[in-house]
Amino acid sequence: MNKIKILVSSTVKDLVDERNAIAEELRKIPFVELVGAYPFNYTSTSSNSYNHTTELAKSCDLYILVLGNRFGWVTESGKSATEIEFDQAYKQDPTKILVFQKELDEQNDKSQNEFISKVTDYYSGFWRTTFSSIDRLRELVNDSFYNWLIEKSSIGKELTYIDHFIRLANKLKPEPNSQLIYRITPTDVELEYTYFGETVITHITRKSIYENFWGQVSKLQTKLQNLS
Repeated sequence: MNKIKILVSSTVKDLVDERNAIAEELRKIPFVELVGAYPFNYTSTSSNSYNHTTELAKSCDLYILVLGNRFGWVTESGKSATEIEFDQAYKQDPTKILVFQKELDEQNDKSQNEFISKVTDYYSGFWRTTFSSIDRLRELVNDSFYNWLIEKSSIGKELTYIDHFIRLANKLKPEPNSQLIYRITPTDVELEYTYFGETVITHITRKSIYENFWGQVSKLQTKLQNLS
């Protein structure tokens, strides 16, 4: 049976208990396969860490990001290994990411604060769920997984980032009975909304959707809300 591959991404040393709790919770589900660093890896691979983890981020069905107060090891690019994994997952499918943030008394370092701001930006980032205890994290991961599964089961798996954008654009109608006609060119996505006898046309470049998926969704939502 094909299983849902889940990559749990975070710094390791400071979030051992959290990673173990997620592993224990998700291993209760028979159709789930956990991949990634400890405690999810049980085999070796003939690849380096960079290629292996980025490939996992791209190929996994669900990417779970756990944010703590450490940025982690910094690569030559200035990004942490966790940030690199997040970027790869985002580029492959912005709708396969769930974000959980640990509530901490101590101050995050500057780089981690910048990463958290990037991940959770109000317009271009993700909704993040916070937790203060292991038991609460278990509950949140379990509930969030099944909510994600229900949504995914209704839309299928073989969708591109453009498919996901069109799917969300259709939900953002300025009026419930309005109609959406879309056209996709090699460079742009054209959206034509018709409602109350009026037509609104907007063009969005495919590059901007790819580079800033949720930011473009937010811009479209704001534009349509101003019309209604």
